[in-house]
Amino acid sequence: MFPAIIKFRNYGQQVVEAAKYIGQGSAVTSDHLNRLPITVQYPYERNLPSERFRGRIHFEFDKCIACEVCVRVCPINLPVVDWIFVRDVKKKKLKNYSIDFGVCIFCGNCIEYCPTNCLSMTEEYELSSYDRHELNHDQTASGRVPISASQDVSTQSVLISTNILGKNFVSEKT
Repeated sequence: MFPAIIKFRNYGQQVVEAAKYIGQGSAVTSDHLNRLPITVQYPYERNLPSERFRGRIHFEFDKCIACEVCVRVCPINLPVVDWIFVRDVKKKKLKNYSIDFGVCIFCGNCIEYCPTNCLSMTEEYELSSYDRHELNHDQTASGRVPISASQDVSTQSVLISTNILGKNFVSEKT
């Protein structure tokens, strides 16, 4: 007779414990029901990237001295630097510079170690394409100056909508 009472008591404790966990889960759910949604409708609205975001690499052809430091520090030897040696000035002259963003891991080593600061990271992150060969950027495509995300019209709509909701998620004012 005592084992039946002990089993019944254990069952009662398990029921109380399960009810407690269900109550905790319901409390979390009800807390989230009171919050405003923060979903961004991507193609029409965009979030600002963070301050240290690693986007597309910007290349300035005029500053490059063809030292190939970027190739040596790259973990996958990605940048292709073509140069010719000019004998009368005894210097290298850059002929061509290209980066394949389909292979790049965006580590930022090339930018960090470049002695002339001809490489920099941009806020551009939309690099997708249907053809893999379109991701191979030469000095003309890499030298294109990107639009700043804070000046982009679609990003401004996100900034305005967050300010209207009363929650200022971004420190910049539009």
